[in-house]
Amino acid sequence: MGISSALGFVLSVLLARTLGTTGAGVVFQATAAFWIALSLSRLGLDTTAVWLLPRMVSSSPHRVRPAVVGLLVPALVSSSILALCWLIGRQLLADPAPGRRAVYESIDVVACFLPAAALTTVALAATRAFGGVVPFNAIDNLALPALRPLGVIVAVALGGATTAATLGWAVPWVVGMVAALLVLLRMLRRPAWQGTGGLVPDRELRRTIAGYAGPRAVAAALEQSIIWIDVILVGVIAGSAAAGVYGAAARFVAAGVIIATALRIVVAPRFSALLARGEKGAVEELYSVTARWILLFGAPVYLLLAAFAPTVLSFLGEGFVKGADAMVVLCLGSIVVLAAGNVQSLLLMSGRSGLGALNKSIVLAFNVAGNLVLVPVIGIMGAAITWAVSMLLDTALAAYQVRKTTGIALSLRSIGRVMVLVAGCIAVPAWAIALLWGRGVPQLLLAFALCGLLLVGACILDRRRLQLHELAALGRRRVS
Repeated sequence: MGISSALGFVLSVLLARTLGTTGAGVVFQATAAFWIALSLSRLGLDTTAVWLLPRMVSSSPHRVRPAVVGLLVPALVSSSILALCWLIGRQLLADPAPGRRAVYESIDVVACFLPAAALTTVALAATRAFGGVVPFNAIDNLALPALRPLGVIVAVALGGATTAATLGWAVPWVVGMVAALLVLLRMLRRPAWQGTGGLVPDRELRRTIAGYAGPRAVAAALEQSIIWIDVILVGVIAGSAAAGVYGAAARFVAAGVIIATALRIVVAPRFSALLARGEKGAVEELYSVTARWILLFGAPVYLLLAAFAPTVLSFLGEGFVKGADAMVVLCLGSIVVLAAGNVQSLLLMSGRSGLGALNKSIVLAFNVAGNLVLVPVIGIMGAAITWAVSMLLDTALAAYQVRKTTGIALSLRSIGRVMVLVAGCIAVPAWAIALLWGRGVPQLLLAFALCGLLLVGACILDRRRLQLHELAALGRRRVS
């Protein structure tokens, strides 16, 4: 995940330096539309795989292969239909305004790769469900992020502009699809999973998949819309240049979710398996411990980014520094979300995908309304404020529902203790250096080194209470 984030940073710098704020804004808007379309077209089947397959491995292994087929085929069909609908519909639309034509052309390009992306996502989710994280990391966190900057470099070197750069971003999905399917096919060769009923899922299995995936499909589409719709709305309301600045700030902020995403990949199948066995105490312990780790290692990234936002954004070019205030708001809002841990995964793995869909619909409505009201008045700062409040609302709803439906709640005392530790080791020295000596690159490096040493020292002294010895062991476990 760290390498993936670094490569994402490289891609952002590359787009900014080669295409400028307007060109980068076009690519960010096209990829934002792509992520929303992907979340819709995969029908929630990736989360369904993580929820369903661990249970089948232990209860009915002979139905594992039909279940995988029942997950992959709908994803392929739905993504192909959605891509065709866009490409055909575009021919019926009136010519866009000159400032929007480049955005539409870039969306045309990424739409062609939607089926490959849907198959990649669902297939990798199935490999995670079987207890391994190596294929997911090798393909999704290493290969694809590494190929995207190379694709953009080739496209620009050949004289291409925004559309060509978008093509360079999208082509690696084909590589990811082939690799993911080959890995999954190899996993499915286990003798215990062969069965005698063929590969076609029966009616009961199809009903189980549809029953869980239906609400999750809605929730996933709404979730990605919440994440990306602000980039699109900023582009529509304030122009592609503003979308480029805001999109760049948001891409940097995404670096803080590394530990949360990594732990979600590992613990989501375990949540499902433990809940299926009725081991509520084990689930609560796993959730609480990992929530502390997420805050401990995720919040420092946001605090450093907030303290040195102008410095970090200056790496992209002078035009991007104006997004510094928005980045501070995004960072502070994200810290609050981190404090709740993987509460969204816990809600989904408890089988409450319908509640997740309800939450996302409420939050998306709030997000769109907030952007429409605030962006015309205060620009990208309005988008940042809306996003931060939306994430807080989403997290609060999920935490309340998890407590009501499962009885599992986070220990506020333990989270508060970690928050104080992080503030003392990171926030205080980072902001002190920034305010006393400025926000140049040397000061950023000094703050990074000093804060890192303080945090490591605090972790060593408090390692028992933080249960850090479990962190390394967690990744080696398998769903049983």
